[in-house]
Amino acid sequence: MRNYRYGMWKFAGICVVMLMVWCSAAVAATEPQSANVVQPPAEEAAPEQKPPEKPQEFLPPSYYPGIVPYAPYTTTFAPSPSTGMLAPYGYGPAEDTLGRGWETHPLGPVLVTPYFEYDGIYRSNVFESYNDKKADYVNALNPGVKFQLPIEGGQHNLSVGYLGNGFIYSRFSDLSHYDNNVNGDAAFNWSKLSVRFGSAFRAATEEPTNTGGAPFTIGEQRFYYRTTPYFSTAYKVADLWRVEANYQFDDLFFPKQQDRIDNYQYNTVGATLFYKFWPKTSALVQYITVFRSHPYDSQDNNTVQTPLVGLTWEPTAKLSGTVKFGYTFANYWQSIPGRNSSPDAFAMSFQTLYKITRYTQVSLLAQRGIAEDVDYRNDPYITTGLWLTLSHFWHASNITSYVSFAYYNNDYINTTQDTFTGAFLRRNDNYESFGAGLSRPLTKWLRVRLDYLYNNRGSNLSFAPYNEHKVLFGLQTSF
Repeated sequence: MRNYRYGMWKFAGICVVMLMVWCSAAVAATEPQSANVVQPPAEEAAPEQKPPEKPQEFLPPSYYPGIVPYAPYTTTFAPSPSTGMLAPYGYGPAEDTLGRGWETHPLGPVLVTPYFEYDGIYRSNVFESYNDKKADYVNALNPGVKFQLPIEGGQHNLSVGYLGNGFIYSRFSDLSHYDNNVNGDAAFNWSKLSVRFGSAFRAATEEPTNTGGAPFTIGEQRFYYRTTPYFSTAYKVADLWRVEANYQFDDLFFPKQQDRIDNYQYNTVGATLFYKFWPKTSALVQYITVFRSHPYDSQDNNTVQTPLVGLTWEPTAKLSGTVKFGYTFANYWQSIPGRNSSPDAFAMSFQTLYKITRYTQVSLLAQRGIAEDVDYRNDPYITTGLWLTLSHFWHASNITSYVSFAYYNNDYINTTQDTFTGAFLRRNDNYESFGAGLSRPLTKWLRVRLDYLYNNRGSNLSFAPYNEHKVLFGLQTSF
């Protein structure tokens, strides 16, 4: 309870600071602006320091190429609310598969965008151990290619993408593995109606840790398949109303018999109604339902429903965002003595982007909702947190830099037993993360990058806390 209260007070304090920053940004954003202000180019700056001609490609807030992010399966809180239960209309790995590369070549009507990245990664705590930490140097190889067929001048698009993730460990060679990611996507846009659908497929390996059981016990690698078809459509009614409907199916499958207890199938259905009451500000009403089934653990099958109301705004060229508030109701189909079969929680999703100047921008992402821990017996927990990123383009040296900070709390709903101390308690974890990085193009087809990431997890379970430093040096090419 002490950890929980401390975590919530810390989160509340951070929220207050972030709100002050955002409010000051909103005030500054009301100042007159030039209609021609754009962001700097991704390529070499012109010697005469002319204004840039196309936007700089800032790094997505939760995108660390070659650095394995927190929670390899879930899209609920990673920790950005751009995907997941409260905003489930996009699958992060699918977007990542289609988003690599920048040099495009025509092959008849098809546009081909190749990509390759090499990363050398130093990890200070490979097994995420509480103590007796093991370090290693990892060679990461990431080949990719995207095929895109524009239709009617790019109004509609068909895309197919592939991305590989190879990890070669120097010290613990038995951990080396290669992951495959494939995605097909179709987008059609008419004057009032837009439709998008596709599917992502991932064949990958979950690396072992010792944070899921008794101390000092290293688990085995777990190979899995993840298939995620998705569908989204939007229709404009007159000039003031817009309605959206979305569906996403998420299937996680472990081939090994001993791992199948964690298999799941999620069906997420959502509908959103927007009403534009100011030129660039709309109110929204949203309803999301998630049907969760576990083929090898049916007692964890449940339904989660979340109604939300909110606003989406873009009052100036500098400021944009979306905020939603609601309540989540979960209901387990089977009652078990000692388990809360109807957990509920306040729900929130907030994301905003403020372009301070043409070279500097700050983004704030926050979310609260109910999720499941695939690595901890599918236990439900309330996750609350935020992610703050500051990006800057150094025009004179053509360097893009970012600094990011994340804090989130996972408050588990049911009581569990600490396998080391034997105590019965409600698990409560606090995550803190700090990252920073630099990226610079060397030529039009080659970029160099340097990243640092620190993760720290505190927990009231004896075996769960850990921290790790990751340093990455990479070369990216699109040729």
